[in-house]
Amino acid sequence: MLEIKSAASLLTGVAAASSAIIGVYIGYQAYRGLRRNDEPAMRYLSAGMVILFGVTYLVAVVGQGLLSFFYLTITYQWVFRLVVRLLQLAGLSLIAYSLHIATNSHPQG
Repeated sequence: MLEIKSAASLLTGVAAASSAIIGVYIGYQAYRGLRRNDEPAMRYLSAGMVILFGVTYLVAVVGQGLLSFFYLTITYQWVFRLVVRLLQLAGLSLIAYSLHIATNSHPQG
């Protein structure tokens, strides 16, 4: 039973780290798109994607590592959950705002 739990923990950590790496890559591609097409909507979209796909997963992975290796006690788990949820909210809000700007800046014809 302990081996299954260890394997599951390892796989969870690998999946989380992989998500963080892919999220940073997506954020980088969004930034490249921003450099090619410097519109306000693209700026907010890029920032939202970096926060949502990169920073959020990075904070979650670091928090999980600190808790798993007992650098922090489990009582701090709620702090990381709150930070991750607030980052997700910020990223989604920026993406939604970028879509709002893009929709309202181009007249319907």
